[in-house]
Amino acid sequence: MQKFHKDIGFLFTDIIKAKELINTLNKRQLSFTTHAIQELSREEQALKIGMFLKDISLNFNDVFEIAKEGDYIEKLGFRVNFNEKDIVFIISRHKCIITIWTNNQGDKHFTLDKNKYCSIT
Repeated sequence: MQKFHKDIGFLFTDIIKAKELINTLNKRQLSFTTHAIQELSREEQALKIGMFLKDISLNFNDVFEIAKEGDYIEKLGFRVNFNEKDIVFIISRHKCIITIWTNNQGDKHFTLDKNKYCSIT
């Protein structure tokens, strides 16, 4: 699976595909993997986060990661503001949250391992 990070760059064609996928996802009901439910249950505001996500309208501006297999986007990584924290989650093309966690809003992810991502150059 190829992964692209916004700090390294997205392919123009993937941006278009991601926006189309997001439009489709916004029409579907959200679900969670067992792993995501376990991760969410560890969060202090788990119930509030779950309710927030239930009604979320996904937006490409919140995407930090695109993962694709061949020409198909399989997963998107989102980081969205929530109270004093950011909710970070990976969602499948079927609108299933695979994993989820919270970060401080000031955390700029300085530990990003660029070797885990494809370069667009």
